[in-house]
Amino acid sequence: MEHWYVYYKVPVADTPAVANRVRAMFNVVGASGTHGRLMQRAEPESDEVTLMEVYEPVLDAHAFEQLLASVVRASGLAASVVARRRVERFKDL
Repeated sequence: MEHWYVYYKVPVADTPAVANRVRAMFNVVGASGTHGRLMQRAEPESDEVTLMEVYEPVLDAHAFEQLLASVVRASGLAASVVARRRVERFKDL
C-alpha cells in the first residue's frame, strides 16, 4: 500500500476555485477506493499558498497513476497549476 502526496503553490486569490476542482477530483478518485484529502500549509504565506492533496490507500500504484492523470486532465485545473504539481509516494514499513 502507498500514500501519495501531491503538493503545489497557487495564488491566494485562486485557492477557493482550485480547492473546488480538487474536491471534485476526490469524488471520482473515491470510486476506486482511494480517498483524497486537501490541506493547506499552516505557516503564513504571502502571495501564494501551498496546497497538498493526500491519497490513501493506493493499492495499485500503476493503475492509480493512470487514474489520477486522467482525473487531473478532466478537472479543469489551469495548466499553470498542473505544471506545478509534484508527487511524492511513500509506503508503510
